[in-house]
Amino acid sequence: MYEVAAILKDTGNFDMGSFKGRLTLQKTIHLMQSFGLNLGYAFKWYLHGTYCPTLAYDGFAMDDIASSMPAIPIESESGQAQCRYLEFKDYLDDKKYDPAMLDVSSAICYLDRLGIEKGEILELVKGKKPRFSAEQCQAAWDDLERYEVVGRCG
Repeated sequence: MYEVAAILKDTGNFDMGSFKGRLTLQKTIHLMQSFGLNLGYAFKWYLHGTYCPTLAYDGFAMDDIASSMPAIPIESESGQAQCRYLEFKDYLDDKKYDPAMLDVSSAICYLDRLGIEKGEILELVKGKKPRFSAEQCQAAWDDLERYEVVGRCG
């Protein structure tokens, strides 16, 4: 839990004081794991897309300690995790304060892991998130594909 708090502080994406902040936490960690950085959280589909009850519990526990923690990025002996983490931070940069785009991107990753074809994924996401246009869903897919996060299953 301490490593997750430090990572969230490093990304600048941690706020448990509002629904928007808690949604952002869920989507940020799910996307980070989709980048191959497994933090041990198991996500399922819930009312607002990908959700992990354990992460919600940990988020509230981390809320008290996060302000006093130093920002410590992931380190790895091989450097592969560090490289992927830096790619994740680059990906997150312009989405960090856009929970809606994090939500769509997380949904795309979740459905892609189920082995569903791209066209069906985009239709499902558009159906579940009707405020997004087909173009916005496609742009989210393209961005994730550029980082080699989606499109590997089919």
